[in-house]
Amino acid sequence: MGGECNIQRIYAAVGDKIRAIFATADLGFPIHDPVAKTIRDPYAYESGKRIAIASAPLGERGFTAHVMRTRETLVINERMQEAITKYGSFVHPGTKMEKSSVYVPLIAGDQARGLINMIDMEREHAFNDSDVRLLATLANSMSVALENARLFDETQRLLKETEQRNAELAVINSVQAALAAELNIQGIYEAVGDKIREIFHNTDMGIRIYDPKTNLIHFPYMCEKGERISIPSEPLPKRGFGPHVIRTRETIVINENMTEAMQKFSSYTIAGTAVEKSAVFVPLVVGDQARGSINLINMEHEHAFGESDVRLLQTLANSMSVALENARLFDETQRLFKESEQRAAELAIINSVQEGLAAQLDFRAIIDLVGNKIAEIFATKDMSIALYDKQHNTTAWPYYLEHGERFQIEPSALGAGF
Repeated sequence: MGGECNIQRIYAAVGDKIRAIFATADLGFPIHDPVAKTIRDPYAYESGKRIAIASAPLGERGFTAHVMRTRETLVINERMQEAITKYGSFVHPGTKMEKSSVYVPLIAGDQARGLINMIDMEREHAFNDSDVRLLATLANSMSVALENARLFDETQRLLKETEQRNAELAVINSVQAALAAELNIQGIYEAVGDKIREIFHNTDMGIRIYDPKTNLIHFPYMCEKGERISIPSEPLPKRGFGPHVIRTRETIVINENMTEAMQKFSSYTIAGTAVEKSAVFVPLVVGDQARGSINLINMEHEHAFGESDVRLLQTLANSMSVALENARLFDETQRLFKESEQRAAELAIINSVQEGLAAQLDFRAIIDLVGNKIAEIFATKDMSIALYDKQHNTTAWPYYLEHGERFQIEPSALGAGF
C-alpha cells in the first residue's frame, strides 16, 4: 500500500492479500459515499468467486449501518439468523447467508469511511481473537492508505480544475481580444463562431439572434457536420429549445434522451438538418433581455458536454453579448451621425436654392435655376420639369434634360401615362 495512490488498486492489493492469509474466507469492502448516502462494494468475493453488488442506500439498520455508526468491530461466530434479526440486517439479492462474519471499520479521523467484512460460508466459529486483531491492524493501515489516496485524488482534481480554468481563461482572453477589435456585428458572429468551433474540436454549432421588433429569429452563423449552412429567418416559435432559452434566459443542457427532451419542449428539427445526440443552449443576455442564443451540438455522442464546457460557453456568451451591444450602439451612433450629416447637406442645398430663388423674379430663370440645381445635386444627366395648364389641359416641359443635353419640347394635350 505504501507505493499505491490509486484507490481501486488499494482495495485489490489488500483484498487479495487478506484472501491469501485467510485461505477459506470470503471478503468484501463496503464503502460509504457520504454525498450519495449509499454503500458500494468495490471488492467482493463469495464462495471463492468475485461478485458484483449494486450500490444501495445506507439504511438505519443492519450490520454495516451499526459498524458505520458506532465505529466498533462486530464479530458474529454463531447463530447468524438471530444476529440478522437483532441488527435488522438482510442478505443481498444473489448472495447466500454466511455462518461466521467479522466487520471491522475503516476509520479516518472521527468518521468510518467503510469497513472490511470477512465471512465464512461453511463454518461457525471461523474467526478467533488473533484473526480479528490482525484484521483490525490491516484495517488501520488500509484506512491511512485510502485517506492518502483520497487526498492525492483531491489534489489531482484541484490541479486539473486549475489547469482547466487557466485554459478557459486563455480561450476567453483570446476571444475577447478578437471582439475588442471588432465593431461589425457579422464580424462578431464569425469571430466567436470560429473560435468556439476551434475550442470544441470543430463540433457543430449555431448562433441565433432574436429581433423583438419583427419577432423574427435570424441564423447568422450555423454549422452542421463541419459545413456552414444557410437557414432563412423565421418567426419566433411558441415552443422549442430556442424559444424557451430566449423567454426564460436559462441555459439548457441535453446530454441524453434527445427525443424525450424534444417532446418535453415541443421542439422540432429545422428543415435540412439532422437530430443531434447532445446539445447546449446558452442565452445571449443584454440587460434583462435575451437577444439570442449560442447552440452547441454533437451529432454523434451522448454526454458530449461537461460542466466545464457549459461554464466556458456561458462566459463566451456573456463576452459576445457585451460586444454585440457595443456594436449595436456603434451602428446606431453612426446611423444618427449620417442622418445628421444628410440633413445638414439637405439644408445647405435648400438654402442655396432659396437664396437663388429670392433673387429671381423671372419665371423662366426660376425654372432654369431649380432644374440646374437638381441636376447638380443628384449628379444626373436626365431630368425634366413639367407644368400643367389646367385651362387648356396641356402639359409643357420648360426644362427637359436628356443625356446632359437640353431639349425644347412642344406643349401637348394631357393624356394617359405617368
